[in-house]
Amino acid sequence: MCGGCFLLRVVGLRGVGDVAAGLRSGLAAVEPGALIRRVVKRRGGCLQIGGKVVELRRFRDFVIVGGGKAAEGMAAEMLRLLDGLDVRGVVVVPRGYRLRRRLKPLEVLYGGHPLPDSMSEEAGRLILEMASSCSGDSLAFVLVSGGFSALAAVPAEGVSLQDKVEATSALLRAGASIDELNTVRKHLSAFKGGWLAKSLRCRAFSLILSDVVGDRVDVIGSGPTAPDPTTFRDALDVLRRRGVEVSENVWRRLRRGAEGIYPETPKQGDPCFRRVVNVVVGGCVDSVKAAALEMRRRGYSVVALTSGVVGEARTVANLFAAVARDVVRHGVPHAPPFALVAGGETTVTVRGRGRGGRNQELVLATLHLLRDVPRFVFASIGTDGVDGVTDAAGAVATPQTLRNAAKEGLDPLPFLEDNDSYTFFSRVGGLVLTGPTGTNVGDLMILAIR
Repeated sequence: MCGGCFLLRVVGLRGVGDVAAGLRSGLAAVEPGALIRRVVKRRGGCLQIGGKVVELRRFRDFVIVGGGKAAEGMAAEMLRLLDGLDVRGVVVVPRGYRLRRRLKPLEVLYGGHPLPDSMSEEAGRLILEMASSCSGDSLAFVLVSGGFSALAAVPAEGVSLQDKVEATSALLRAGASIDELNTVRKHLSAFKGGWLAKSLRCRAFSLILSDVVGDRVDVIGSGPTAPDPTTFRDALDVLRRRGVEVSENVWRRLRRGAEGIYPETPKQGDPCFRRVVNVVVGGCVDSVKAAALEMRRRGYSVVALTSGVVGEARTVANLFAAVARDVVRHGVPHAPPFALVAGGETTVTVRGRGRGGRNQELVLATLHLLRDVPRFVFASIGTDGVDGVTDAAGAVATPQTLRNAAKEGLDPLPFLEDNDSYTFFSRVGGLVLTGPTGTNVGDLMILAIR
């Protein structure tokens, strides 16, 4: 994304201009290049990275490796900052993603997402190879953003890529949290959970764009350069708690790991982490702040609630519906015009056969609860521009959405029960389309009462 390269469009629903403007501002604020520039600055012969100063003349060459949905923007900015120096490296982006700028001399690979494929494995192995080939007078930059865990996937000893894909798919269907997913994936990987840091043979800065609640570096991208606090036993507990079916290879590796036959992921105190500095360059809170500022500029009393919304989409819907009712009926926390802005990442336990995503499901569930509330606009989008396996970033709903549904003879509830939010909004209007935004900091939600 390059500050306005994306086009946010609401299909088939009028009267949502203020909220659409808030969403656009929230997306523009998390453009990866701008976030890198905020943290990394070149001054003469030095780089200032957070609170650290690096003298460039001390290094023979510079290595850039990384991947994710924001990899292009992050890599382009690092190439600008390192202009005139000896730079090499590789980044991996989602298959089908169209680059908007040249990244030479970096090699660009395309991997599978949301599930890894053979190209993801190739990319992961190439990054590990490049990390292990660095010399002591090299300086490496690891660029981590959402999606990296699928785009660079190297199976651990005893499991195949297919074993990993099937386990991940089963956990996703069971509504596993990002923490649960990562606990299992790290222990089936030779890349995640600190193993990339273990491969590095030089000093490195890991620049991380957070797409997870809490901005934990051990969770973002499955923590390739961070100590892993979880264990093989934790991974076994997740599989048992979620009741998922996985291959015998997965069970065998996790059991043998718990018995000490396979080495644990690198933990806090491992010498490899003395070489690596992890720096979070931005996250969902930046998007929430910018959207709130835009809504305030448009005349709304605004509460920027949190960047930490989690839980089942249908449960979270109760919060937004309760706030909407209090604003309309009691002027609490403020009388209209009022806007509530939040971010985070909900989950969906899929029981139906329909199409949709967590953002569309959240909007549909909230709409179902707001049948008796006038003058509301509620939107939720994925900042990467992708919600579930659909072409929509999310959805927006108003009382007009209910009137449109009534004209079509449609009731939101059956669509909700069938996890078919995409079909519902396709028929009555309200899908939010952006295409790939080139960034990823989780989800952005705006409730407006006029």
